[in-house]
Amino acid sequence: MRNNKGQFLAGHSHSTGRPKGSKNKTTEKIRDTFLHFVENNLERMQSDFDQLEAKDRFKYLFEMSKFILPSLKSIEFGNILDELTEEQFSEVIEKIKQEYSNN
Repeated sequence: MRNNKGQFLAGHSHSTGRPKGSKNKTTEKIRDTFLHFVENNLERMQSDFDQLEAKDRFKYLFEMSKFILPSLKSIEFGNILDELTEEQFSEVIEKIKQEYSNN
């Protein structure tokens, strides 16, 4: 059932259209093609990765993690930082600086 603007009324829907949860065919094809490309180039990608300097490997892994791992909400990360004392926070920063300067 529709209203005078042609919109479906609440509780009524049309029976056509993509089923809820189904995948977009174009998106699926692109993902499959990309996955196939990566699978066929794993050795070369590993070799290229191994030739990077430590800091560049870290940058690469960090950037790639955005596409693989679920991201933390800023509020979740903020809560962790809020629990640290100033002294603990300074210690964490110093450890990060030391690790970064060693690589």
